[in-house]
Amino acid sequence: TTIKMLTGLLQPDAVMATVLGEDCLRAAHRLRHRVGYVPERPRFYEWMRVHEVGWFTSGFHHPGFLGRYQQLVKRFQLDPKAKLKHLSKGQYAKVALALALAPDPEVLILDEPTSGLDLLVRREFLSSLIELAGEGRTVLISSHQIAEVERVASHVAFVSHGKLLLAATAEELRQRVV
Repeated sequence: TTIKMLTGLLQPDAVMATVLGEDCLRAAHRLRHRVGYVPERPRFYEWMRVHEVGWFTSGFHHPGFLGRYQQLVKRFQLDPKAKLKHLSKGQYAKVALALALAPDPEVLILDEPTSGLDLLVRREFLSSLIELAGEGRTVLISSHQIAEVERVASHVAFVSHGKLLLAATAEELRQRVV
């Protein structure tokens, strides 16, 4: 629910949700060029090839998207000619991440990004998130995998049934638990 509000897909009931100082609902169109989003189960046109989904998606974005997407495809070692329906779950996740990063977003929102990935792909994916944060991006991860989040997060928030239970830096949380 929180992610749907932050991406402008759901109107908040009682409060206003903001990202980068803008109302997520009212500024949803502008924010789509500043916020990258990878859903828990991304879905693309399965008959497309890796390069085709980038070309198709570039029509909805500012100039430069396609070139950045192509660079990310190369960086993630994806075959541009591969059909999406033939990709492994890890490769499919990399396509989703490349599409989310191609607009060069200031904020990246990931919903259960490592769900179903094997151990090696999971490690590689988490390492790339650390690199992205190191580049100055804000990376928001929604995950039930506490051990994974602990390795990559600087701040942690626990939410249950729409209520914020705890928000702290990862270090403050470690000190509370020890």
